[in-house]
Amino acid sequence: MHSKIEHLSQKEQQLILDSPLLVTVLIAGADGNFDEAEIKTAIKIIHTKSYAEEKDVRGIFKDIDSHSESAIDSLIYSMPTDLTSRTVSITRKLEELNEIMPKLEVQFAKDLYKSLRELAYYIGHSHDSILGIGFNLKVKKDLLHLDMIQEPFHNH
Repeated sequence: MHSKIEHLSQKEQQLILDSPLLVTVLIAGADGNFDEAEIKTAIKIIHTKSYAEEKDVRGIFKDIDSHSESAIDSLIYSMPTDLTSRTVSITRKLEELNEIMPKLEVQFAKDLYKSLRELAYYIGHSHDSILGIGFNLKVKKDLLHLDMIQEPFHNH
């Protein structure tokens, strides 16, 4: 168990562990289709973050690294197929992080928040490097900042 989240309920711990996967599915499917390039980018970013991320957040990514592709696929298949319903469902789950973040150590919460936003950014811009054009729909741009998750500023 990750020492930074062991004091949380099982459901809260699972949401923290699932948050990179939820961000992946939210952003990769934001235009209505799950683009293989975006999924592959997410898998690479998750792997990179499993060893190159801030020490405590690295553990979250290490936990999902070995099975990220199958976990992403499972999450996609468990979500509504309708874009609006899927976006609402994932957004609501990610909003639950706002209740959990104040329970975390400040630096860990800030590092996790920053890491999730970076993940969203790189997934959302994966078309740019492959197609060489700025392929970002307005909907995707609106989601890229993960505005449903409040930036942690609390002190304990």
